[in-house]
Amino acid sequence: MRLQFRVQEFQTEAVHAVADCFAGQPYRRPDTRNAELELDPSRLLANVRAVQERAGLPQSGALACSDAAPDAPNLDVEMETGTGKTYVYIKTIMELHRRHGWSRFIVVVPGVAIREGVRKAFEITAGHFRQTYGTCPRPFTYDSTRLHELERFRTGAGVQVMIINLQAFNSAARENRRIYEELDGFGSRRPIDVISASRPIVVIDEPQRIGSARSLESLSRFRPLMVLRYSATHRVRHDLVHRLDALDAHRRELVKRIAVVGVEGEPGPAKRRVQIREVIRAHLGRERELHARGVKVLSLLFIDQVVRYRDYARADQLGDYARMFVEEYRALTAGVPDGPYRRYLDGISVERTHQGYFAIDRRTGRMVDGDASDVDAYHLILRDRERLLSMDEPVRFVFSHSALREGWDNPNVFVMGMLKSSDNTVSRRQEVGRGLRLAVDQRGERVDGVNELTVVADESYSAFVAALQAEGETGEITDGRRAAARRPAAPKNPVVLADFDSAELVGRCVAALDTCLVVPIGKYTVQTATGERTYDDRAPDSRIDLLGELVARTGLTRRTVCAILTGLRPATFALYRNDPPRFVREVATMISREIAGAPPSASRSADDRTPRPRAGRHHSAVPR
Repeated sequence: MRLQFRVQEFQTEAVHAVADCFAGQPYRRPDTRNAELELDPSRLLANVRAVQERAGLPQSGALACSDAAPDAPNLDVEMETGTGKTYVYIKTIMELHRRHGWSRFIVVVPGVAIREGVRKAFEITAGHFRQTYGTCPRPFTYDSTRLHELERFRTGAGVQVMIINLQAFNSAARENRRIYEELDGFGSRRPIDVISASRPIVVIDEPQRIGSARSLESLSRFRPLMVLRYSATHRVRHDLVHRLDALDAHRRELVKRIAVVGVEGEPGPAKRRVQIREVIRAHLGRERELHARGVKVLSLLFIDQVVRYRDYARADQLGDYARMFVEEYRALTAGVPDGPYRRYLDGISVERTHQGYFAIDRRTGRMVDGDASDVDAYHLILRDRERLLSMDEPVRFVFSHSALREGWDNPNVFVMGMLKSSDNTVSRRQEVGRGLRLAVDQRGERVDGVNELTVVADESYSAFVAALQAEGETGEITDGRRAAARRPAAPKNPVVLADFDSAELVGRCVAALDTCLVVPIGKYTVQTATGERTYDDRAPDSRIDLLGELVARTGLTRRTVCAILTGLRPATFALYRNDPPRFVREVATMISREIAGAPPSASRSADDRTPRPRAGRHHSAVPR
């Protein structure tokens, strides 16, 4: 299966934002070095200001400077994670080549994981760009032991792109100092001199990780013609020429919605087990829904220590989290009824459906805490992204920590589990960003109507959302099904979740909704220079699957949700027409609050306790 790419306006806007800054620069035939900028500073500044005015951005008073390129343009592009940032700068490379003949580019990344993700992006987009531009980039990853590729960068035809991680030229390690040394096997030349002679255009991916004085000084040795910086979270500002922030991305439905499941309770193994159970439960619910549509569902679990997943002191080498996963997975899948989805599950053993991505100790070959990678998981998770998306690939649950925090994403991550305590050194936005990309089916085509990311947090819903929003504007975040972890009754027999008395729960939900539900008619305000106009948005015929949406958001059965809806007063139920999406959100939130406070009952299953609707409150149909 190959991912399919199509030209999208919001990405084209980002490409033109950079390319238009060089309007008036003549086309020069590609050579072994990029032609110098022929625009004087005043013309370049005028171009930058024109682009900024077009985008509604603050206008630069003077061209920004940086120690990475003191006398060259330094342009910033801000794009929310999951909106195709890498695709955009590859297309920008091709556009600059088409317009001006520039053909030598360097993509600088902060680490190996991002480097491999970028290399893969060049590979899978090659055919797409060949159709658009008649040619495609010719990338390679810098390796101090394979300098023949650097010779191709210097003399090769077409668009040459070197991908290099920061450590390869900014580290004191012996192998990384080779870039500054005269090498006998390289004609007694220094690699850095060959690179700088080409006057490359430098693209920095995640520049917030490459901002130290030493890093900037090292970058300046490339003698960049210009520096283009791409990130969702710039820390140091230069000339910002394009912005697609998180709020805009959510409003334009360019990324997944976020639903948070907060797990509150005493820290410890019982709480982690609840989280793992909730991740599996959410995964199976989404997978059951999407299996027939050919959409592979993946879940990503961030953990605190490798030993929690891989414990080499045990005979089976399963850490506590892996052991919990196996037990909870078997328990939750046991009750899946016969049918195509049941047969799909039966074809995948629990041992093969989870995979760890961690550093590997070169001496022992064992997983350890760190930033490198396990060879097998490395190829599957980073290099064989399409295979991970295939229904034929058994891996559906991926365990990791810092190694996948940034630089890797997969469009079909639908569930995330934060199985570690939050701290100030780990960005929630970076972690959540791994699952924001829109999903694809087995043909590699985007799928609409299914794009919601469920995040199972290790803290309350409100605390997690507040911390997430504190790191930057985000789109709408909904309150998913809450789970409560109870203190274990005894060490050998922990009780971590309570069953619900469905009859009482339905009654309390109906009472709460009849009393407190408010859904005003949806309104949109259009502001212009001469005033503003307000439009009502009452939907006479909505195609929302009301039952299905509420089941997915609350975790209740269709029978129980139906009982709640049919128990509502007609006036309450009629609020649906005012604003169907908001009705779903408000009702799901209020039901989730009642679930969080539901008393335990061990006598009957939830499905056996569905109550009879109240007399006089029947509705003939649930709108879809």
